[in-house]
Amino acid sequence: MDKKIIDKIRKCLALARSGNENEAAAALAKARELMDAHGVTDEQLELADIEEATARAGRVQRPPVWEVILANTVCRALEVTCYLDERRDRAFVGRGASAEIASYAFAVLFRRLKAERAAYIKTHLKRCKPARKRLRADVFCESWAGMVYLKIKALISERPADPLVRRYLETYRPGLVRVEPRKANRSGGRTDNDSLRGALAGSEVNLNAGLHGENTAPLALT
Repeated sequence: MDKKIIDKIRKCLALARSGNENEAAAALAKARELMDAHGVTDEQLELADIEEATARAGRVQRPPVWEVILANTVCRALEVTCYLDERRDRAFVGRGASAEIASYAFAVLFRRLKAERAAYIKTHLKRCKPARKRLRADVFCESWAGMVYLKIKALISERPADPLVRRYLETYRPGLVRVEPRKANRSGGRTDNDSLRGALAGSEVNLNAGLHGENTAPLALT
């Protein structure tokens, strides 16, 4: 859908609320003319408020639980929703600029945790076999991500799902199905240590979750 056409239609509809009856009637007629000429329906006009933006993710068939927790953290902080696209990246959906901000916030969190994961493997898991190394690193990441989510949960109360976003997904992304994430098997005593270290590392991440109308960043890491 051409955003320029949508903007023109919206400007006409804004003018249609003018106190001048003749001007309002002309603007309304022009809006309808543009909608008919470009095949824009009333529903499409309303759904044009919804935007999508994508962030690079793990690109695996079953994403790890820690990746899902990071995505849920961003969704809660910024009032968006997300799904896995065909490349298994994270597509964020929300009103206005919120989707673009969410994709950036996820990318920052994802890079930060990947870097801490690599450092943890180098420091604590370099002697482990590959499969065990991945499992224990996943345990570390799950606890890290879980701690960050708890921080956002304490800052921002849960909000009901946006019905306009739901309609957008039903209209433009039908057939989305739930993908069961890959959860780390916490077997063996040493995974308790991995979990504790992950929680401690996650607790050191300082978040600034700005609310609507404030001049703070929506989700900043320090």
